[in-house]
Parts: sequence; C-alpha cells; structure tokens
Amino acid sequence: MGTAESGRQLTDSTRLMYSADMAAFTAWCASVGRRPLPATPETVTEYVAHLTVTPSPQTGRPLALGSINRILTAVRAAHRADALPAPETEGARKVLSGYRKRLTAAKGRAEARAARPPRAGPSAPDALREMLATLDQDTLIGKRDAALLLLGYACTAHVSELVSLDQADAVETNAGLLVTLYRRPLKRHEKVAVPYGPTPATCPVWAVRALLAALNAKGRTDGPLFVRIDRHDRITPPMTHHALSVRAPSGRVTPTVAAATVTRAAMLAGFEGQWTGHSLRRGFDTAARRASRET
Repeated sequence: MGTAESGRQLTDSTRLMYSADMAAFTAWCASVGRRPLPATPETVTEYVAHLTVTPSPQTGRPLALGSINRILTAVRAAHRADALPAPETEGARKVLSGYRKRLTAAKGRAEARAARPPRAGPSAPDALREMLATLDQDTLIGKRDAALLLLGYACTAHVSELVSLDQADAVETNAGLLVTLYRRPLKRHEKVAVPYGPTPATCPVWAVRALLAALNAKGRTDGPLFVRIDRHDRITPPMTHHALSVRAPSGRVTPTVAAATVTRAAMLAGFEGQWTGHSLRRGFDTAARRASRET
C-alpha cells in the first residue's frame, strides 16, 4: 500500500470522526437550547464539562481526555470549514485540567487498592456451619479439622497459635474449655475461656473432646493437639533423614496445613473470595460487630 493511499485513508478516517463528533455536539446544543454554529466559548465550555461527567454508551464511563480534546478540535474545524471564527477554548481547557487531576487521583487510588493483598473472607457463624458440613467427622482427620475450625473461631486465634497447642493446653471445665494460647503478637501466654456452644454440632468444647478421645484411642495421650494425618486416616509417623528426626518430629501440623484446612473447607462449601487461616479471626470480629448492631 502506498504512502499517499495511507495518508488519504487516515484523512478520511479523521474526517468521519470529526463529522460524528460535530453531530453529537449539534444534538447536545439542540437539547439545551444552544447554537452550534457559531458556538460561543461558554457553550463549548459547558459541553466539555458535560462530557467529563456523562457516561459514554460504549464504555459506561466518561470519555477519555484524548477523545474530548479531539472533539474540541472537531468543533473548531467545523467553524473554519464554514468560514466562521473558531470559538476560544480557554474555559474548556481549564475544565479539562481539573478533569485530568481527577483521573490521575482515581488511577492512583485504583493502583493502591490493587497493590493491597486480598483480605481473607470472614467465617461468620453461618459460613462456619457450612464449612463444618463438608467434613466427615466420623474420621480422625474430620474430627481434627472440625476442632481446628471451631476452636480457632472461638479463640480468635491465628493458625500459628492453634498449631502450637498441646493436648494439655485445652482443659475441659464445668463452664467449657480453658485454653492456654501463646499470643505471638503479644509474646506471652493467654488463657482463653471457651464456653459450650448452643448445639453439639457447632460446639468447640464437644469438637475438642471428640478429637482428644480419638487421639487417646490411638495411643496419643499427650503432645500436639493438632497432628498430621495421612490419606488413610492414620497419624503420620515422625519424618526422619539419616536416622535424625526432621520437620516437627512430634507430628504437629504446620500453620500452612492449618490454613489449607480453612481454604479447602471454604472451597468445598462453594464460597467465593479469599479464605485463609486469618478468616477465623476476622469471622469472630464480623459476628461480634453484627451482634452489637442487633442488640
């Protein structure tokens, strides 16, 4: 394709865009009782202001700066084509300057939001019940995961705090459980009273009791409360390398495994969004705020 032909096509394309821009300007002028030719500077300024706040039918958003600048050029070109003086655009340029600042600020806010890590979805009581329904609590791993979910929710615990619990750290009393947690942010131990739940299905005390009974039946009467379990529902033996124990020789689960338990239960329950170990803490806060609004 020759250069002359390419230039002619570009000129024709620009002419068509200018024609469409002028037709839209003329229609707007008719709707507000303005004269498109010759247009006053005030009319052009008002039209530009209109374009910066009116969603485009194609995108649902106001036009981009480049498109509005092209429209200004089209209006001035139409005046020159009719041997009319082109309207001044000083007022319109001031409107566009303010529009440019708004767009820049909005882009900055959007980039800041995109840069933030996704927040973990809260496991509020209803969601927690649906997550528990995905577990087979006749199995050891189902009992472990139910206790982890319910105790983590009741204690507003990080998964790293949960997996550090030993059996001796969860003592049943007449009022429920007395759990001794090591709060890592505070760098100290804290005793948390966990009351009985309204129903056995969602009661953290019943869940921990069932887990302890299952562990004791397999000869685990002390050590970690939450242990690794294989796909055959057996407690995973200690891992060794050259006869030396490696990676939590007591069989304690890692925070990664505990967090994956929350994610897997949320996925099986059909929840959308980001569900992590932190969802247990956020779920308690969500439920507490909701309860305070309802009372």
